[in-house]
Amino acid sequence: MPIREDQLNGRIATLIDRMSNRWRALGENKGAFQGNDKQPDVLIISDAGGRPIVLENEYEPAHAVEAEAIERLGEYLDADIIGASGRISAAVALRSPDFLRSLPGADAADKALADGATLEYALFTGTDPAKPARFPKTGFIRGDLRDLAAFIAQAATPEDAVERAADILERGVQDSASILRLAAERAEDTQAEITRHLKQPYGEQTVRMAATIIINALVFHQNIAGHSGIRNLEQLAAESESRALERPALLDEWDKILGVNYWSIFSVAGDLLRAVNPPRAAADALRAMRRTADRLIALGVSQQNDLAGAVFQRLISDRKFLATFYTRPASAALLAHLAIPDDDDRFADPDHVKDYRVADYACGTGTLIHAAYRRLNRLHWLAGGDPAKLHARMMESALTACDVLPSAVHLTASALSAVYPTERYAGARTIVAEYGRTERNGVSLGSLDLMASAGYIRPLIPMHAATEIAPTGEIQTELAMPPASQDLVIMNPPFTRPGSDWEGERRESDSLKQFQGLSTDLETQREMAALWREYAKDTCYHGFAGGSAFAALAHRMVKPGGTIALVLPMTSLQGASWQKFRKMIADGYRDIIIMTIAADRPRAQSFSADTGMAETMIVCRESSDSPSRRGIFVSLKKRPNNEMESLEIARAIIAAMRESDIRRLEDGPFGGTDVFVGGEIVGEMVDAPLSVSEPWAGGGISDFAVLQTARHLTRGRLWLPSVTAEDAIPIPMATIRQICQVGITDINIVGNGGQTAFTRIRPSSAPTYPMLWSHDAKRETRLIVAPDSEGRVKPGRESRAGEIWETRSHAHHNADFRFNSQPLAVAYTEREIIGGRAWKNLKFPDPRQEIAHTLWANTTLGILCYWHHSSRQQAGRGIIPITALRSMPTLDVRALSDTQLETAANIFADLRETDFLPANEAYRDDARQTLENRVLTEMLGIPPEIIAEPLALLRLKWCSEPSVHGGKGTAPG
Repeated sequence: MPIREDQLNGRIATLIDRMSNRWRALGENKGAFQGNDKQPDVLIISDAGGRPIVLENEYEPAHAVEAEAIERLGEYLDADIIGASGRISAAVALRSPDFLRSLPGADAADKALADGATLEYALFTGTDPAKPARFPKTGFIRGDLRDLAAFIAQAATPEDAVERAADILERGVQDSASILRLAAERAEDTQAEITRHLKQPYGEQTVRMAATIIINALVFHQNIAGHSGIRNLEQLAAESESRALERPALLDEWDKILGVNYWSIFSVAGDLLRAVNPPRAAADALRAMRRTADRLIALGVSQQNDLAGAVFQRLISDRKFLATFYTRPASAALLAHLAIPDDDDRFADPDHVKDYRVADYACGTGTLIHAAYRRLNRLHWLAGGDPAKLHARMMESALTACDVLPSAVHLTASALSAVYPTERYAGARTIVAEYGRTERNGVSLGSLDLMASAGYIRPLIPMHAATEIAPTGEIQTELAMPPASQDLVIMNPPFTRPGSDWEGERRESDSLKQFQGLSTDLETQREMAALWREYAKDTCYHGFAGGSAFAALAHRMVKPGGTIALVLPMTSLQGASWQKFRKMIADGYRDIIIMTIAADRPRAQSFSADTGMAETMIVCRESSDSPSRRGIFVSLKKRPNNEMESLEIARAIIAAMRESDIRRLEDGPFGGTDVFVGGEIVGEMVDAPLSVSEPWAGGGISDFAVLQTARHLTRGRLWLPSVTAEDAIPIPMATIRQICQVGITDINIVGNGGQTAFTRIRPSSAPTYPMLWSHDAKRETRLIVAPDSEGRVKPGRESRAGEIWETRSHAHHNADFRFNSQPLAVAYTEREIIGGRAWKNLKFPDPRQEIAHTLWANTTLGILCYWHHSSRQQAGRGIIPITALRSMPTLDVRALSDTQLETAANIFADLRETDFLPANEAYRDDARQTLENRVLTEMLGIPPEIIAEPLALLRLKWCSEPSVHGGKGTAPG
């Protein structure tokens, strides 16, 4: 007998109910809503503070299921019938495959659903059926019943309430901080104590941080009240004569809490509250802070989300040097879901979960490790487990979070503890690490001390109540953290760089930059830099690669087969200073995912909240015995808006990897594999080889067909979009170092260093040592560019000046190419001159080759080679310094015949006075199209009918790349 829809609804409810002890799933429950007899197909009631979810189901084609789901929005649950109250603000429309209808019975339906029958579903949110919000925007999410359960679990989080809570917290912090600031201005000891306890200079942000920490502690106090004899805030207020919450009673209760645990939360908060004087100011501040805490608690989301982290980015004063930026929750969820995929059945085993070690050695607000912990919990309870029973073990031994700021560790500890606030634990590995000068240890580098062979770290704040305290307030124990001990190291590390690896003169102010945080003095910075040089030997660290120190730490700490998940600047994919890092990943890891955002503004390319720079997520699994040397490059159109979107993006990527269903970079100019969320393409991905010596060019790509074309071109094959493999044309290619001599860096030409010889002045009418030093787009529109500077020889440097003059040339490489404002990749000067900061000398053995190279380099194909090889940290701009220039592929002008070189000279003579548009306008630049048509057809002998239309298509595709046009209005429309 066919299975009716109501019978199927009952089976779905039963199976979903079995998946977790944190919700109840009720099928076909009559009288569920107040005031009417509407009957939801499935009603899911969360026992963990989430909102109720209605699931409406129909067999395909399910024409009415969306309307039915929308109708449920705004309904109130009947508590007498359901045993729970609340208003429906989330409803799922489910389309079940029609084949389920014809199965012989419930057991067969259960088996089909358990075996992975494909379901389609969408979420509607809001309380007004006339104005529902839909996710995804178009189409349906496809997945099995387990995927649907994960989707429902994510939908239960009331994100609108989270946003309201963040606004409440921010306003409360501002109000409370104004009271604290006034107190600090009137009492110098208050200002000094706040500064001392937070380890950051006094200022507006520091005062706001103090207010945030105390408010956060008040919220957490309410979460744990009622356990271990802890009284809540109402009880404490009721016992006072004023019927208000008073500081002495609150501090006494916090001391009682410290006797139980939670040092990272209440130790710092208590110290800050004690610092506020006079007592009247403390009472006023406490009254304002409690109002905010009460409003947060009333929203019911304080136990589920990192509220304080949402404003942490605006408060931290030391980020200029520590560069601690707040990872957006949606970004953190995306990284955690990629790092901990759902295809590992071991997460059903509580022992496996308890022994799963996760660490963040630069935790900031704790957003990343909190997201990883939530991911582990979600996987365990979807497998039928009870993660609350594992909380104590996870806090005591599995979750490690370190930072050098007490405020950061306070917020991290709050976020992790609040996942199950009523579950006690004996100690936590949330650690304020020593940093700077210490009495016992010389100097410490925070969590980077783990790079030492001993593998230990010294916490400044006790980890638990039993820790022995010295008279100085510091602890007497060291926490062992052996190398290769973590299943997952997840970090968004500081991007500062000490700059200790100059190609030329070193400057101490640069070499010490990394260690200027927390007001360390110059001598301490010197000692810290010296200690770090010892630690950094034989690692992937480089002085100009901000974040590479923590990448080296992640590599040291992850166990064989474990995972590292990092947020890094996008220069890590292509910058010369990151080559050792890329080699480390290619040589020692597999299942490598490299994710970027193809947007036209740096802020939109960032996974963090306010770095203002393009970033990448890198997730990979340690496999030094069998590295794959391949990676999946994922390019999103925009960063995900919320955690639900992050979940679906991660699921789509992992599914494609599991099925080996991703187009390869070598396949030809056909584009990548689309990443769908419902019916919307949110990105593109491609499987690409990872070089150990060359840049990884797959970051920030909107259309991978452009990258595929560039890859084949740089390897000697002109294979244009829409052209078959058989019609691809061989092109002689070589690296710059193979065809010419590259000049020297500008810091070895002009400056105070011992290798320099010149001071730079404006050019005279007859300069002896002319230079092409900097950019001026208005005077760079033609192939021939005039000198803009002159070098005057320093006394006693005549011999060195002669050496530098020997590097002069006609051809000059653009080291900092703004595609959306500058026309030239290579400029030509009538006279052989010296390059400079923006232009680097290219000295060829045959002057005719300089002309041929200048022509090729300024075609769309030549600029494509530049773009492919450049570091594209900022949209609309590519950078190739000398260190990377030598390996850049280009036309092998050595392979050109005398006839071809003569043809090049004729083309150059005809076009030398022609004005070109900026490179990103190649699609509409008649001059550039004339140049490349003549170079390809006359100089290289390619029949024009073969390349005309495909080349026009390539121009349009390349000029449409956000990394090329940078959002400028001249992009193709």
